[in-house]
Amino acid sequence: MEEEERGFYSVGDKYVCSACVGDKDLGRFIKDNGDKSQCTYCQSNHSIVLHFDELMKFILECLSQEYGDPNNVGVAWDKGWVGEVFDTYDFLDEVGIPIENMEFQDDVLYSLSDRQWCKQDFYNLSPELALSYGWKEFVNAIKHKSRYVFYRVQDSRDFRGYEEIAPSYFLDALCNVIESLALYKKIEIGTTLTRVRIHNKGEKFTKAEELGPPPLEYATYPNRMSPSGIPMFYGAFNLKTAIAETYTPDGQSKVGTVGKFETVKRLTLVDLSKLPPFKGIFSGVSRDYRHGLSFLIDFLEDFTAPISKDGREHIDYVPTQVVSEHLRFIHKTGEGNSIDGIIYPSSKDCGKKAVVLFCENECCSDEANIHENTMLKLTKVTRVNPERYI
Repeated sequence: MEEEERGFYSVGDKYVCSACVGDKDLGRFIKDNGDKSQCTYCQSNHSIVLHFDELMKFILECLSQEYGDPNNVGVAWDKGWVGEVFDTYDFLDEVGIPIENMEFQDDVLYSLSDRQWCKQDFYNLSPELALSYGWKEFVNAIKHKSRYVFYRVQDSRDFRGYEEIAPSYFLDALCNVIESLALYKKIEIGTTLTRVRIHNKGEKFTKAEELGPPPLEYATYPNRMSPSGIPMFYGAFNLKTAIAETYTPDGQSKVGTVGKFETVKRLTLVDLSKLPPFKGIFSGVSRDYRHGLSFLIDFLEDFTAPISKDGREHIDYVPTQVVSEHLRFIHKTGEGNSIDGIIYPSSKDCGKKAVVLFCENECCSDEANIHENTMLKLTKVTRVNPERYI
């Protein structure tokens, strides 16, 4: 009965060190919760060790996030399990715990010898897949079905699993992931951002109103985060990236005027440029955290994919534009702060960051003309040959 309650057989009074386990997260758990003593398995006298039973409790707690007993999950039976079910030996290989000590491995196998395993989401989508499919359905819906009132359109599917995410709910689901991973960055006053305007050699631009976002009447082209008619400040944290994001060689001789802008207010940005490192099943983080992070890795490939200016940009930019608008006007941080922009991986300068601020032309000022709505002040202007930076 005791074995049934705790979910494994005890192997007696044995202790294990992190070196014998192999997995870095399990090793960290041992070091954080153990004491210095002798390891039963490698006989080391100077290691931090943990009782076998305590480690097994933690292992089962972590595994239960993703795996369960087929009887409890409800896997169908027809002269055998109808679907993928593992015994413990194959299951440990499936999970991929890099156990270093064979005696310890034998004890783990014995302690779980009566168990069988299957995915918890045996008949459902995992949180990661639900987000992934939800994103694809959202993209298709706002590109080709309903762009402006998609959030009120009746679901076209007759049946949808409880875990599935309809287009009208996807943006909230995405923001929950952003919140759970704390993907926010505070930009302090005095932070320098670089913006480049490409133009003909005979033209000259020196003012903030000329080097910031275009005035409303000239905001006629769609961009990654902003549709036609809604200007935003696109920039970078260095000159090379700013030029790469702006300049496409076309055989004509062009000049780049570089505006160095400084923030005059503290800004809160969603930072998609550097995701947290991937967390394994034994890391101790929540299931939603791990699945949300896995989803975002693939999501960012779509979010930052290069878009050709061949006329389809009016369609292909729509998903990122809608996400940006939701972040700008709807989403708040856990502290209740509004979002002022997005940092994202540059699609033109690998490994570097681009930034968009939800900032119109009048929010960019020359140093002598700062007012209450100023977000950025122009501090320096130079001219460069953009070809030298490509």
